[in-house]
Amino acid sequence: MKDAAPQDAQQATRLSDYRPFSHLIDSVKMVFRLSPDATRVRTEIRFRPNPAATDHTTLRLDGEKLRLISATIDRTPVSPDVTDTHLTCAVPGGPFLWESEVEIAPTSNTALEGLYMSNGMYCTQCEAEGFRKITYYPDRPDVMATFSVRIEGDAPVLLSNGNPGDSGDGFAEWHDPWPKPAYLFALVAGDLVAHSGQFTTMHGADVALNIWVRPGDEDKCDYALDALIRSMKWDEEVYGRAYDLSVFNIVAVDDFNMGAMENKGLNVFNSRYVLASPETATDLDYERIEGIIAHEYFHNWTGNRITCRDWFQLCLKEGLTVFRDQQFSGDMRSRPVKRIADVLQLRARQFREDNGPLAHPVRPESYVEINNFYTATIYEKGAELIGMLKRIVGDAEYDKALALYFERHDGQACTIEDWLQVFEDSTGRDLTQFKRWYQQPGTPRLKVTESFDNNRLTVNLRQYTPPTPGHAAKEPQVIPIAFGFLHPDGNDMTGSEMLIMDKAEDQITFDTKGPRPVLSILRGFSAPVIVEREMTIEQRAFLLAHDTDPFNRWEAGRTLAKDVLTSMVVDGATPAPVFLSALDKVLRDETLEPAFRSLCIALPGDDDMAQTLFDAGLTPDPDAIRDARQRLTREIAETNGDVLGGIFDAMAVPGPYAPDAKGAGARALRLSALGFLSHIDGGARAERLFEAADNMTEQVGALAALLATEKGDEQVAAFENQWRDDRLVMDKWLMLQTMLAAPERAAEVTRDLAARADFDWKNPNRFRSLIGGLAGNHGGLHHESGAAYELIADWLIRLDPVNPQTTARMTTIFETWRRYDADRQGMMRAAMERIAATPGLSRDTDEMVGRILG
Repeated sequence: MKDAAPQDAQQATRLSDYRPFSHLIDSVKMVFRLSPDATRVRTEIRFRPNPAATDHTTLRLDGEKLRLISATIDRTPVSPDVTDTHLTCAVPGGPFLWESEVEIAPTSNTALEGLYMSNGMYCTQCEAEGFRKITYYPDRPDVMATFSVRIEGDAPVLLSNGNPGDSGDGFAEWHDPWPKPAYLFALVAGDLVAHSGQFTTMHGADVALNIWVRPGDEDKCDYALDALIRSMKWDEEVYGRAYDLSVFNIVAVDDFNMGAMENKGLNVFNSRYVLASPETATDLDYERIEGIIAHEYFHNWTGNRITCRDWFQLCLKEGLTVFRDQQFSGDMRSRPVKRIADVLQLRARQFREDNGPLAHPVRPESYVEINNFYTATIYEKGAELIGMLKRIVGDAEYDKALALYFERHDGQACTIEDWLQVFEDSTGRDLTQFKRWYQQPGTPRLKVTESFDNNRLTVNLRQYTPPTPGHAAKEPQVIPIAFGFLHPDGNDMTGSEMLIMDKAEDQITFDTKGPRPVLSILRGFSAPVIVEREMTIEQRAFLLAHDTDPFNRWEAGRTLAKDVLTSMVVDGATPAPVFLSALDKVLRDETLEPAFRSLCIALPGDDDMAQTLFDAGLTPDPDAIRDARQRLTREIAETNGDVLGGIFDAMAVPGPYAPDAKGAGARALRLSALGFLSHIDGGARAERLFEAADNMTEQVGALAALLATEKGDEQVAAFENQWRDDRLVMDKWLMLQTMLAAPERAAEVTRDLAARADFDWKNPNRFRSLIGGLAGNHGGLHHESGAAYELIADWLIRLDPVNPQTTARMTTIFETWRRYDADRQGMMRAAMERIAATPGLSRDTDEMVGRILG
């Protein structure tokens, strides 16, 4: 539990204040004597003065929630000055040995940072600043050292980083030969069983692979192990990176604040991203497991072997590794479908962040609590910047630059400047202006206008970035713009070309002897910008039908649907026939892969439409948005019922379930069709599918279709009876009910489910499922009663003293409060002010609420 922050703890840490640590570390030795309430940690650290620092006479070590038992320098007892956050001690001017012993209480560590207990299992989470809750240490990423660890305890399995050493009854020793910062330290001890495999690297080294789970879960690890092996092979083939230890361990943990953690050689995973079987996991679960396993493995080189100098450089390891896992997933499945999915995620989370009070640069300039900067801007936008670099320099030059990066910086803690310097040295390009992407917050707008005269099409481009908190004036960015031209008969006239726009205004011209061509711009979503371009519904329908770029074909349909829904919300219009006709063509086009067709026919969500209306200068009405979307869904179902019914039947996948991309795509299209059909068939197909489903994807999909049409009470009860003993499946059950409840009942449904005995609100997965489900119910969250605002505020106030990280991250539920009408704004502001006024509020949550309120 985190105490209320002292007044001076609210002072910001600033990038400009960075100074090297006073000392370097040659080695660290640790001994853990495990006990739930009184674990003893003995630490030996060999320090020597850092030539880059100026003061070598004082040692300052971070430490929180520690009881110092003893401290010595060169075996002589010392009495350091100890505060709640650190200790200081006078030290010799040369090398010395620091030894300390502390006591910590894992059982009472509900914040899930440092060493804590998860259902009887010892577990650690040290990123970003959790190691200081284990022992006194310079807990910063630029201090790297080799670690030797001895664990003593009665748990059957005792794990730490690196290669295994000596072990016996009640102890195990581990040594990590690769220098690492403290945030990558890991320890796990408990009653675990291993699902094992083996991999031989491209250098001929054998690596033992183990996925450690609780007894009874070992039959749910096949896919995770397969994904790990494919990740290791892919990283060798695409990036030339081989694994560097004799063992790679993954541990599934029930109580975890994040998705997973890349600790060197010992990845700790939220169990929902490891455990999977056809009966309990959906296609989306399998896809996420594959992507997250890859992400954490890829960190071995982009994050571990090369880490970040300070937390302001967090995007250096996260943005690059997200880009790598996106590449991997595209290669494993479908690149166009993966690109669309990534952009949907970017727009839903990062564009929303850029457009509100939480906007910040990809490399922030300051922070109060670093845990609050594990954001979509760092991860998703950071990945987009890597993708833009690759498009600008080309594939071959990108590969050459990455090879130089690994060669030059292996074993170092680096900065964005180091990263860009590698590209400049490798390619000869000046990337000074490109660096603005790391420095300027906000999403650039790209205004596109066209004129056609004397058989020449002129495309005028203007870029601008709206003001964001603390950043009013913005300089032009470097924007790679992929584009092409289509003949009015639908044929591609040019293929894809690339313009590197580096000034506020630019121009594209295209000479043709025939009729006016149709512009297809920002193909493949070549830059994370918002395109502002006036087009008719007919023009968008043409691109949906004919664009040869898969992303822009989907984008045309998405924007077309938004135009139709906007007209329905604002004017009460009926759906445009040209939209329904274009949708019918997509539905009937069997040359398109099913996963892509599924994305093309999916309507924008309510929250997406609220942002679209807000961007157009309108005040979104959640009730009107929901009503328009329901009306459009029914209209599509009634107009295209026959073809939708044919798709539902044709996309049934024969044989046993397999989580491959082909089967997943077919099921996605089938369930998309079911979502429409359930609005006109009384839920008959969904009821039959629920009864017959032999996999979780179709069972959950059928239940969702019923709940979306305010049916399914019998199926909800049957689902609970079947899965009440499976924690992860019950998380799905909770989320479905709160997310799909009728708006007027959403808060009540959430309150009733929260009163259940099995609502373990201290478990992050369970809490996010219930409260996150309500947050995802746009109409329910913003019901005019304000009941959801009050309920969420109550729960965040209750959770904050137990788990500040999860609380702070979930305050983003309120970040779009300025979108709405005065009444809703007032109720949301009141809820946030009530949170802010809570006595003893954590530093994490206090900072987030303050930023959201502005």
